[in-house]
Amino acid sequence: MASARSDNVCHSENPSFLAPMEISVPPSRISRRARTLNALYRRLLKSRTFEAFDIAAARRTIARFDRLLGGMAPHKRSIADANGVPTEWIPAGVTSPSRVLLYLHGGGFMFRTPRTHGRLAARLARLLDARALVPDYRLAPEHPLPAAHEDCFAAYRWLLGQGYDPARIALLGDSAGGLLVLSTLQRIRDAGLPRPACAMMFSPAADLADAASLDAADLRDDPMIGPGLLELVQTLVIAPIDANDPALSPCAGSLAGLPPLLIQVGSTEALLGQAVKTAELARAAGTSVDLQICPQMPHVFQAVSWLPETRRALAQVRDFVMAHAPVASPSHGEPRI
Repeated sequence: MASARSDNVCHSENPSFLAPMEISVPPSRISRRARTLNALYRRLLKSRTFEAFDIAAARRTIARFDRLLGGMAPHKRSIADANGVPTEWIPAGVTSPSRVLLYLHGGGFMFRTPRTHGRLAARLARLLDARALVPDYRLAPEHPLPAAHEDCFAAYRWLLGQGYDPARIALLGDSAGGLLVLSTLQRIRDAGLPRPACAMMFSPAADLADAASLDAADLRDDPMIGPGLLELVQTLVIAPIDANDPALSPCAGSLAGLPPLLIQVGSTEALLGQAVKTAELARAAGTSVDLQICPQMPHVFQAVSWLPETRRALAQVRDFVMAHAPVASPSHGEPRI
């Protein structure tokens, strides 16, 4: 296990020594900004209640938080049709990036936060010397799973069809997007397509059966996710499907034959157990995994640019991508944009 640290760097853990309900992360000082963010989340978001079937009201609430956290989008974007899936290139106007980042946004499969996720995609693109492709995948409950899975896989196939070298493609997803990363990788493997160089997940919700069984007690220490949001996901996303179907829930299937994985998750998150389980299953299947547990960090804290913890976590993401997707000359000529 990791030893105590005075700074708040996400500590790498060996998942083979961890059981999902036996997780011990040493206390670590967090920044004043992080303490403030946790307090704001608890007061403004975790305490929110939602009518079980009022998805429109819930989306209005999430849109207000998107404006609060995302502000004005400081990046240029362009629209592309990826095999019928609307997508955004961030930033626009880059025709031959060193790398391509296929970024699968979170939002409980029901929400879009284009400002918050757009800012994070732009920051990651700069950090990784990349261009990010962000699919506008279909949302539940109007489009039940696996509609989102299919759209994300279609976007990857489109990248290959455009001539991008898979050795220069990385996947990244947060929360529900983490599940979509794993599902996309499984579909790539099963279709016999060239796999990307690596993949990363922030606070992944990779086990739908586990998410279906979470209750208020499991959320006690989570600074962000409250019973209202959990009930909405359980009612509108999980209840209509088979949560044990490997085509929908990656942890119900095989995690063998996947590219190297990086997982970052907060130590007090309700989804910590899912992140650890994903790492355990992947490693047992022979997939390389780096699980980084970030003391006291809230759900997908990497989207909050003004945290010093975010800078350090994203530096670890950069190092991971540099190690697995070194820049090389395109093998198929210039990609067609």
